[in-house]
Amino acid sequence: MRARILALTAALAIPLAAAHAQFYEYALDDGSGNFTIGPSQFDANMTWLNAFNADPAGQIISSVRVSFGDIADNDGNLGPDHITVAVLDDPNDDADPADAVLLTTGTGQWVDLASNQFIDIPVPPTMVSGGFFVAVEMDVIQRANPARMDPQDLTLGMNSWMFYNPESRLHDLGGSKFILRMGDSPFVGAWMIRADARACLADISEPQGLLDVFDVFVFLDLFNAGSASADVTNDGTLDIFDVFALLDAFNAGCP
Repeated sequence: MRARILALTAALAIPLAAAHAQFYEYALDDGSGNFTIGPSQFDANMTWLNAFNADPAGQIISSVRVSFGDIADNDGNLGPDHITVAVLDDPNDDADPADAVLLTTGTGQWVDLASNQFIDIPVPPTMVSGGFFVAVEMDVIQRANPARMDPQDLTLGMNSWMFYNPESRLHDLGGSKFILRMGDSPFVGAWMIRADARACLADISEPQGLLDVFDVFVFLDLFNAGSASADVTNDGTLDIFDVFALLDAFNAGCP
């Protein structure tokens, strides 16, 4: 299959000249978080997320950026430092993640940084449209407070949510043991969770922002591995139409 697709790319005369892609950042916070939150009386798998609406300038999510509090309890005992980030679809665009559909995840490790600095965690390039969610999940010990919040604009709490569970539940957040929209809580504000995105579908390989033939090679590797991130047509099936769509985007160049 790869040989046939490579022959196809040659036949379509893919240009080798580089083009530059523009980047877009989704954010609710203004960069200055004022307090942090976590489970006060029990250990929990904690998920916190923001709801966004996709912009044509940034329909391909490439990384999630998070500003943290800490993972130590009041006595200084450290909890787990493994981080999972996720991008989820909002199927009815109502900013309520009860029926959110998991699109992709990325993993990383918590790092103790100064307040309001962000950890950048890559995810497979993922197309979003309409409403979507960007989430952070980690196991948290009681009295630790990893989730940093910006309360400057109180209306933003309507697009920020928190969930507690015994274990990961990204595939069914609506069935969580504890669900709280921050706009309805005593802690009104927006989570410091951001997403970096781009408009150019074909900009897949590193360095991001530079479109060249290596983007095609990376796509072919993802396609042949059966990766969902190669589903360019976003129809749940990997087929030749995904290849055509990628090549069309490549030849059109980046905005």
